[in-house]
Amino acid sequence: MINIMSIVWYKVLPPKYGGQKGIAYFNQQLGKTVPLTCICSHENKTEESLSYNLKPVLPKSRWQFFNPLIWKKIINISKEINPSHIILEHPYHAIAALRAKKKIKAKLIVHAHNIEHLRFKEQNKWWWRLVKYLESKAFQHADIIIFKTETDLQQAIQIFNLKNEACILLPYGINTIAEKINKKSAKELIQKRHGLYKEQMILFFAGTLDYLPNAKAVENIYKEIAPRLLEKKFDGKIIICGRNEGKQFQYLNKLNHPLVINIGEVDDIETYFAATDVFINPVLQGGGIQTKNIEAISYGCQLVCFENMLSGINKKLFTNLITTAQPGNFEQFCNATRASLQKDTSPPTAEFYNQYCIENLTKKLVERLITD
Repeated sequence: MINIMSIVWYKVLPPKYGGQKGIAYFNQQLGKTVPLTCICSHENKTEESLSYNLKPVLPKSRWQFFNPLIWKKIINISKEINPSHIILEHPYHAIAALRAKKKIKAKLIVHAHNIEHLRFKEQNKWWWRLVKYLESKAFQHADIIIFKTETDLQQAIQIFNLKNEACILLPYGINTIAEKINKKSAKELIQKRHGLYKEQMILFFAGTLDYLPNAKAVENIYKEIAPRLLEKKFDGKIIICGRNEGKQFQYLNKLNHPLVINIGEVDDIETYFAATDVFINPVLQGGGIQTKNIEAISYGCQLVCFENMLSGINKKLFTNLITTAQPGNFEQFCNATRASLQKDTSPPTAEFYNQYCIENLTKKLVERLITD
């Protein structure tokens, strides 16, 4: 009998952004199919009904990965649950997961949302080698590794000498709630909330702003994109939404431009997505899939991004919704944005929902677990 224990080291509940939603929706759907217990950090709280058992017992600290007391706590809970499978969300708790796997003879599934050490290496973070060590330990001893993009899958096979049969591809999954929101009503609400008149257009960017690639994207909006759009007489506003708790990123709150509104975190981000005419994503670096791109498309938004940021997206399903620019070419980016404003917004095809719907993705995983 399949019985799953999931290890989630950071806050995903309530889910507000792509990475959080990816795990939260995944667990919620998986819990509808098989018994699931999620061991997670104590900051995870929700008033929503969950399909699985939540154990928010981990601390809010990155030092937890190297704390023997936390390893022991995870192992003891695994003994109580006695799961057939352990899902490790990201590789950071590799040591605890591997010890629990050995102790209870469970199978280990590593849910790799990107190749972690590569994105930190790209950002010149000193700890990338430590992350690579944990990643290697997790991958080498995993029974199944879930990758989000074909690029990540092939890179991991090459870097870590993995077996093809251990690797499966499950893209970022979306919740079909996007289909149920009235875009016209949403736009009227957001226009009224921010003092826009009916004819004004809404450009939107959302993400965790205290993450370096997203912080740089915010800088690009203020310094590169907004000035160009102002010169081109763009009639509307650029709304930026996202968490910013890091001290080193508070300078973003001091940036100013008449076209830009930085609203911080919101409780109804779905309404902003539905109200958006064009989702602009001027992120230039970062591994894995840009979940914000998938989410924007799921709401029928026109998407403008740099062409190197479309990893994991089947462009053939929605060429009418995506316009790209050469990496770092902000003049081209702004021209693409203006062109996208002239296009009609339209919901993605049924094929898109079939490929990215979280229900279908978790179904594929369960089928794999049954046949293993």
